[in-house]
Amino acid sequence: MKIGICENSFIPLRAGMSHKSEMLNQILFGELFEITIHRTDWSKIRLIHDNYEGWVDTTTITVLDEKDEISADYIFDKKISSSRETKITLNSKQSIFILAGSVLHTENDDKEFSINGNKYYLPKDFSTQESIDKRKLITENAMTFINAPYLWGGRTAWGIDCSGFTQLMYRLAGINIQRDASQQIKGGNTLNFLSEAQAGDLAFFDNEDGEIVHVGIILDSTSIIHASGKVRIDTIDHQGIYNKSLKRYTHELRVIKSLI
Repeated sequence: MKIGICENSFIPLRAGMSHKSEMLNQILFGELFEITIHRTDWSKIRLIHDNYEGWVDTTTITVLDEKDEISADYIFDKKISSSRETKITLNSKQSIFILAGSVLHTENDDKEFSINGNKYYLPKDFSTQESIDKRKLITENAMTFINAPYLWGGRTAWGIDCSGFTQLMYRLAGINIQRDASQQIKGGNTLNFLSEAQAGDLAFFDNEDGEIVHVGIILDSTSIIHASGKVRIDTIDHQGIYNKSLKRYTHELRVIKSLI
């Protein structure tokens, strides 16, 4: 099976073979995927790090050379860009913005790497985060996304949805979790009370039918950061999320889980 890689800032991952089709997700720069159906116009792919599937415009993807030795567990071997956006140089001539969560195929502290003959150069002052305090990384990075607009299927500071936000913040802390809230809730340990939660734990919310429809990151026992309209901080209690500006509860709490 052929392996592809994203060399754009991101590539929309769609439900069907059309630019008008719903955007389910986004592939970030440097991410790898299996090409399960390859056509001249649209290709079906499966992301390697979380098995998420969808359709992409074939002209936007790069098929890796067979000699390329990038492994399936690359996301744990490679550095992850933590800045909201960073301008890198392509072949000493062009520029491209890479976004938080992008995979950098560098070795050690190198500031350059190649993908199928294309040479990429990182800024001289570029550095990645190094910390063993994963909860601190999750919450600090989350705060840098304040006011990022909500976008269904989004995974970047240019537009992000609730579960894309939680997955991305966990990735920046070196933790790989699933893409959708309904998948994320299946992992980790359930906490009985909000008072037991620590910064970085996830709170899940359901609708009247009991379906998981929202997720956010606990900051402390009374506050949560989440993507709803935009990335914002709201009050949380045993009932759910309370939006002070709207003066009402917007999400009903289902469960709090620790995935760390």
